[in-house]
Amino acid sequence: MIAAAEWGWTAWAWLVVPLASYCIVSLTLFFFGRTDETNPLKFFFSQIGDTLERITGYPGWSMAGTLSGLIMLLVLVIGFYWDVAWHIDNGRDNQLFTPSHVMILVGLGGLIYAAGIAVLFASIEKAKTAFKVGPLHIPWSAVLLTALGTGGVLAFPIDALWHNTYGIDVTLWSPPHIQLVVSGSLGTVALWLMLSEARPWAEPTLLGTCIHILTAGTVLVGMSTLQGEFDYGVPQFQVLYLPVLIMIAAGFTLVAARRALGPWGALKVTGIYLVLRVFLAFAIHGVLDHTVPHFPLYLGSALIVEGVAWWLGTEQPLRLALVTGALVGTVGLVTELAWVTLWGFSTTARLPASLALKIAVLGPIAAVAAALIGTAFGGALAKAHEHIPVAALAAAGMAIVGALAFPLPRDVGPVTATVRLQQIGSMATVQVALDPPDAARTATAFAVSSWQGHSETIKADLKQVAVGRYVSSRPVPVTGTWKTMVSLQRGSEVMAVPVYLPADPAIGAPAVPAVPERTERFVRNTVLLLRETRPGPAGAAVAAWTGLVVMCSLYIALIAVTARRVPPLSPPYQPAQPFSVPPAWAAPARV
Repeated sequence: MIAAAEWGWTAWAWLVVPLASYCIVSLTLFFFGRTDETNPLKFFFSQIGDTLERITGYPGWSMAGTLSGLIMLLVLVIGFYWDVAWHIDNGRDNQLFTPSHVMILVGLGGLIYAAGIAVLFASIEKAKTAFKVGPLHIPWSAVLLTALGTGGVLAFPIDALWHNTYGIDVTLWSPPHIQLVVSGSLGTVALWLMLSEARPWAEPTLLGTCIHILTAGTVLVGMSTLQGEFDYGVPQFQVLYLPVLIMIAAGFTLVAARRALGPWGALKVTGIYLVLRVFLAFAIHGVLDHTVPHFPLYLGSALIVEGVAWWLGTEQPLRLALVTGALVGTVGLVTELAWVTLWGFSTTARLPASLALKIAVLGPIAAVAAALIGTAFGGALAKAHEHIPVAALAAAGMAIVGALAFPLPRDVGPVTATVRLQQIGSMATVQVALDPPDAARTATAFAVSSWQGHSETIKADLKQVAVGRYVSSRPVPVTGTWKTMVSLQRGSEVMAVPVYLPADPAIGAPAVPAVPERTERFVRNTVLLLRETRPGPAGAAVAAWTGLVVMCSLYIALIAVTARRVPPLSPPYQPAQPFSVPPAWAAPARV
């Protein structure tokens, strides 16, 4: 574990540099403003709003809130991927306020700040917004951002209570962690809605259009964050989850982008996504020297979305969603599986007939359901006259819930392994004999995994050399702080046996030494991956999961309401006037 004194200024620079850049850009915008506002406080913000409006073509409140939110999300996403990689490579940390933790907290709190900035600028500009409370003009998107930021920040004390009850976990998919990740991920949707909410009074310049595309591209990054455990190669759930999660992200975001942004919208969003994910991979692996985060491509799916929209048009959204989802869930899914295999994502996965059948069923279901919701969302942003029936959207939501629930079970089968090591120094070749011998015949994943070596995760295939006997394709580490185990997945069974685990006195966990031969019965993989956890009252878990469901339901409802309240593209936008003389469209709507 890294002590507090070892966090140098270079680590904290990942937080300081983006925030300092934000301040410098804000001052630059102030100096180039042209307003005649006399109130000193209003003058500062009016200057910034005037410059933003002139160079982007969007009302100052929407661009100020969006850019503030984007910089906060940048801090958040770097902190998130850094934190996951740090824990995979180093285990637990011995302090709360590490750079990555602070970046996550600042990023989530920054969503509330961005909402406040949007309200402040809208109030100074006397913009036409959803609510007017005294002198405050409040856009719907600011309400949504505030809810997301608040929910994300509340996840921190909930996480502390969870750890006090069940021990320190290092899984991404605990209730408070999911609440944190979902809050930040949906912040990208809220920012896209903020620009769309102001679009009727905008005449976007080239810069404004680029910022709009950038904001839409961040949505695909946000929709991919829950794939994190697979990205880093230490998943605790069935490998079936990965294609399902990819299909949901592709179906929703790419179809929404094509309908909202027009021709090439899906490809533009995918291009932004790839640039951001390559940057994150370089930052985490190349600069911070942690395990590289893998990522899906979405290129095949983006080409399918563009092709179907060109072929069928977008005038019949139900037909567009069904055809696009079906092709994304089949052809697009095949391209993603090929990429996953090529880059070596997740654990070393196999594709037996049973897994192929499940993917062939769940993939299209998830993609079609997500495409229906994405088509409706994109149509709301574009204020299209054609809509998806409410019954179809309700069925799509239920289908997504079902697709996510189906891979949830993690069972253990009656399998025993005899593990033999041929050790040379700190490395060893692993030989595994299974009982029954055909236990891995239908395996979806069967490999040796090593993690917490401070800079990378190592995986080795298990090659069959005789009936029921396997040998690792490469030596793996079996000394020091490394943790090494044999993983076996087949159907709903997610199991493992240890090869080497160091002692952990802080939690009273004994060492599992590397010995020439050991016979072990497979246990659920979390027994080895999450040795820090301990039993606790079931009521706390029920309350945490129930709270998560309620919070996510609130988020979805607010997104739906905000999307429906995006105003129509009616009056052409007029050139900016001094903010001390509000333009004609700025009369506030009273609620």
